Amino acid sequence: MNANKPSLLDSVVEWIAGLMDALGLNGKRLAWKWRQKRFNLGEQSLKTEMTWRSAKARHKMCRECRALVDRAVKTCPDCGASLSKVRTPGISRSITNLFPGVTAVTGLILLVNGFNFLLLMLAHAKAGVGMGLFSGFDPELTVRFGSGLSYPVRLPDGQIVGGEWWRLVTPIFMHAGMLHFFFNSFLLVQLGPLVQDIYRSRFWVIYLASGIAGSMASQLTRDVNSIGASGAIMGLIGLLLVHGLRNRSQLGQAMKSLLFRLIVYTVVLSLVFSIDHRAHAGGFFCGALLAYLLPEGEPTKSSAWIWNVLSFLGILLVLVSFGMVGGLGKYF
Repeated sequence: MNANKPSLLDSVVEWIAGLMDALGLNGKRLAWKWRQKRFNLGEQSLKTEMTWRSAKARHKMCRECRALVDRAVKTCPDCGASLSKVRTPGISRSITNLFPGVTAVTGLILLVNGFNFLLLMLAHAKAGVGMGLFSGFDPELTVRFGSGLSYPVRLPDGQIVGGEWWRLVTPIFMHAGMLHFFFNSFLLVQLGPLVQDIYRSRFWVIYLASGIAGSMASQLTRDVNSIGASGAIMGLIGLLLVHGLRNRSQLGQAMKSLLFRLIVYTVVLSLVFSIDHRAHAGGFFCGALLAYLLPEGEPTKSSAWIWNVLSFLGILLVLVSFGMVGGLGKYF
């Protein structure tokens, strides 16, 4: 919309405003409010257009020398600076525009978690079961959607499920209720960018490995029906805590304070919800161990291909796991 050229609708509003003035009403106020609304619409349209253009651009800008380089380049050809922190046009930039302040990988995890949570809510509504802020999903629904069920049960349709290998993966991207989802999402937004800033392209593998470690600690040691990304989140906390303490940085002290608060929150929430402490512990110790094993920054050129393969296998593992779930979710 051109903010300077009056449209037909502008003329209609001006005519109505003039008629109101002739009748002794406040037509000038109507005309002023319309001009404000029209200006805001123009600003929003421009912002949307710029966001779309930035997402599909073929180039990105080096932060050091301000040169425009190809979107696929990892190092600036002019000054040699690393471009690993520059948002790449395409899905990466679209996600960071959608979730300001988070990285592309963190945004993707949030999208998967949110989409899965939305499907569970729709299935819950279709089943005619009410849901509140503190109430969780129906246990049968969570089992059909891939909760961490470590023992065999028979579903009403005759299927016997439980103990499948993929149930170590799918619970990482599920949540038991609204409060659970928002609490874990808040922590992921806070911690994810910190981990990715330190360990760069290893972040996705670290997150998935911590989540699987939490699932194993929970499911392989007892009969349980577990759900939630808390193991992966605790893995990030363990990683940052050990990294900060080893490097004697302010991050270590901050993570010590955060960990103490989380322990208090967990004890309090345990009085209201069923907290999977084994999943928390498994994820935490996995993250702490990885902090001892992994160096900071991007992998070296000789090991980068290994992390690329691990990242790809991690994505494939998640896709196959949810593909296995597809046969159980008979609510759609």
